[in-house]
Amino acid sequence: MKQASICISPLDWGLGHATRCIPIIDAFKSLGYKIYIASDGNQEAILKQAFPDAHFLSLKGYGVRYTKNKNLLFFSLVLQVPKILVAIAREYFWLKRAHRLHQFDLIVADNRFGFFHKKLPSVFITHQLNLQTPFRWTSNLYQLLLSTWLDKFTACWVPDIIGDHNLSGVLVHPKYKPSIPIWYMGCMSRLQHKLVNENYNTPNVPEAQNKTEIEFLAIVSGPEPQRTLLENQIWDAGNALGLPFVMVAGLPTQQLYNKITAAGELYHHLDASHLVKQIQRAKYIICRGGYTSLMELTPFHKKLILIPTPGQTEQEYLAKYWAENNWAICFDQSKFNLEIAIKQASAHDFNWPDYAQFSTDALASALKNLEKL
Repeated sequence: MKQASICISPLDWGLGHATRCIPIIDAFKSLGYKIYIASDGNQEAILKQAFPDAHFLSLKGYGVRYTKNKNLLFFSLVLQVPKILVAIAREYFWLKRAHRLHQFDLIVADNRFGFFHKKLPSVFITHQLNLQTPFRWTSNLYQLLLSTWLDKFTACWVPDIIGDHNLSGVLVHPKYKPSIPIWYMGCMSRLQHKLVNENYNTPNVPEAQNKTEIEFLAIVSGPEPQRTLLENQIWDAGNALGLPFVMVAGLPTQQLYNKITAAGELYHHLDASHLVKQIQRAKYIICRGGYTSLMELTPFHKKLILIPTPGQTEQEYLAKYWAENNWAICFDQSKFNLEIAIKQASAHDFNWPDYAQFSTDALASALKNLEKL
């Protein structure tokens, strides 16, 4: 009997699309699927580290770049639309060729619009059913176009929970809902299984080392040039402040990037086990506030300081939404002051959101439903 196979591909717009695929791929492996992963660059590097035995197929990403000026970002993205459309067409025809060669049984696209096959069950994963843009009319237009485009897929899977206290707010409550079935998958974190007890001690690390505290952990990733701008800003301020801290640059392919000073440690990338260790040591976590990062950090109950990518309206909305719920505090990058942010975080009364974990059993049920469509 032929082993069922899945081909999954994450968007290359930041690392979050790749990292949130890790628990999904784990679940598919548990269900006996043969795993094909279509990706390249940093996303491929992260997934190869997590799944060295998977079958990797080279597929170019969308290659979107940001601007230094947040006010120009929207218009820059508009100018990149032709390039994005070419990438969508390219991945559609790439998948048709790849299927003829490998005979997939299921297609899973994490925010890749052209990654579907007309003759195969094709799933679209997104938390952006109600994408926030600078203008209401463009937000409504995107929702309408998305709901129409998703008819090309068999189902839509949303990595969040249903209810008033979901992690992504209005992002998962669109005015125009897709006509295809929607499954709210629950929250997913590649770090969740690393938490071995309620005290969140790291496996195989001495207890005394677990308790060695650092002032903050800064996790910096996302499109350039804003990623580098934030990295330099926090690195310089952290060293000037002189308190112990760690930075993760989100550059898994640049192994010579690491450096150490009297106060700070900068790593190009950390695998899940080592990242968990640093999260546990930190009093505060500083990050962009991309949706996957927020999902992964929620179970740790850490004080979060969010600095959304300038002009990226989704992150700006999430930062505001989380701050309104007292799940985090947030700052504009252009006005960010590290010392002030730490003082505010130390005095802030934080709450933490509900967290319903994605499970293999739930995936198995969703796949049975998919067979009926």
